[in-house]
Amino acid sequence: MLPLLVLISLTSAAGQSQSQTSTETSSNPPKEFMTSMADRMELLLLDRELISNLVQYAEELQEKVDVLQRCAKAMQIPLENSKGREEEYLSNPLHSFQLIRHMHEDWRHLEKFMRQPVGQDQINFLKNKATKFPSVEETEEATEAIYRIIFTYNVDPADLVKGLIDGVQYNSSISAIDSLSLGTLFFQWGEYKNAHEYLHYIFDLVNPEYYSVYDVLGLASREVFMLLARCLVELDMEEDARTTLMGHPALAEHSERLLTLYRNTRHVPVSWELMPFLPEEFNQICRSWHQNKPSRLHCRYNTTTTPFLRLAPLRMEELSLDPYIVVYHNVLSDAEIAEVERVTEPLLKRSVVFDGKENKMSTSKKRTALGAWLPDDNMDVSGRAVIQRIFRRIHELTGLIINDRQDMQLIKYGYGGHYDIHFDYFNTSTPITKARGDRMATVLFYLNDMKHGGSTAFTDLQLKVPSERGKVLFWYNMRGETHDLDSRTLHGACPVINGTKTILSCWIHELDQMFIQPTYRPGNRLS
Repeated sequence: MLPLLVLISLTSAAGQSQSQTSTETSSNPPKEFMTSMADRMELLLLDRELISNLVQYAEELQEKVDVLQRCAKAMQIPLENSKGREEEYLSNPLHSFQLIRHMHEDWRHLEKFMRQPVGQDQINFLKNKATKFPSVEETEEATEAIYRIIFTYNVDPADLVKGLIDGVQYNSSISAIDSLSLGTLFFQWGEYKNAHEYLHYIFDLVNPEYYSVYDVLGLASREVFMLLARCLVELDMEEDARTTLMGHPALAEHSERLLTLYRNTRHVPVSWELMPFLPEEFNQICRSWHQNKPSRLHCRYNTTTTPFLRLAPLRMEELSLDPYIVVYHNVLSDAEIAEVERVTEPLLKRSVVFDGKENKMSTSKKRTALGAWLPDDNMDVSGRAVIQRIFRRIHELTGLIINDRQDMQLIKYGYGGHYDIHFDYFNTSTPITKARGDRMATVLFYLNDMKHGGSTAFTDLQLKVPSERGKVLFWYNMRGETHDLDSRTLHGACPVINGTKTILSCWIHELDQMFIQPTYRPGNRLS
């Protein structure tokens, strides 16, 4: 158990070398385990290295154990020979000499051998690699992501244990320790029924061959029974809680005292404001069983928006006429998508959202993704040509004016990545809205196919748009004749379950279009 117990001391070791590691990591970009497949792959390869290191450590320990066992076996031979005839044995001068010499010399040598450090190189390797482990914040983010998937897609604990998520069977399942972690998480957030289910499944998942491993990694049956009982008390099922405590030999005699403690100190859940909570009407649209309502809208080739489309019409699918939402298919080529991703990858950083209370852009748990604004002064100059082609394509699709101030944002969502329901318009006074007006329309390019999850969901319209490579989603955020803000465009990005979702967003501002789409009648906007 020693090599795994070393893990426990790594926190203090890391703390002692914090000044050194902060200097080393300050020059390196932070890892993005949630959104970067490359960073998660690096973590997987590190895990393989550590397991190989652990095997080497165990082998060195085993070699020492083998030597000690052989020593013990050799030392037992004369003792066995003397058994029952000790006086006769000790009358032999050779035996007396051997015993005195053995007791004076051999045990001293054995003590030195036993004190010799074993696997110090492997221990040092583990300590050095600990600086690359995910931080507490990154682990919490991963935990929130799996919770978001469970909550959004209504994943039953029995299904998650088997690897079944939103109708898709994955070739994997969770371990007993994973189940303990989820049960503890749900308990902290006050979801006692789900917590009890995950904790209950631990006993089905425990492999008796690995009891010692579970002990080392913190899975103690006593703690599981106590947490199970506490969940039952919070569910007002005290008799079941008593039965649970009585079922563990180490807890039976303390059951009444524990029940009294749980009854008198009820658990206070984490505030809902701190939970990765998404509204149920949004979640239902995200789920696989949701189907968009049938309509009389058509799919056709658009040849009229701009003269260019007469030569190269685009296949257009109408999703809604009021508000106006359409999808264009096969707009970007594979080569263009690859070029955009190539020049954008070095620019990616945590994306920000507009905070209406603070009237500024800031990072937020409402959107878990990486982002980069294009064009960027630091981008590879060879990529500017494809950016300009995409701007021209936006003009061809929409017929709207794209000027020199226009920009767009690439967003990359990883495992559990999402964007809470929101409006694309600001509906407030900012330097951008003062200069160019609010966001009148949105153009959204999908740069890859999503294997599972990651759709765009319009809650008021009960409309779901899957992410498909090369597709473009276009809609107006304002009513045409008045430029009133259209609240029916409330939408969000469903959590990604499998794969990575990459999109390119462009927002077109109203004042840039004042000569081609003016307001014909007064609206009710205050600004």
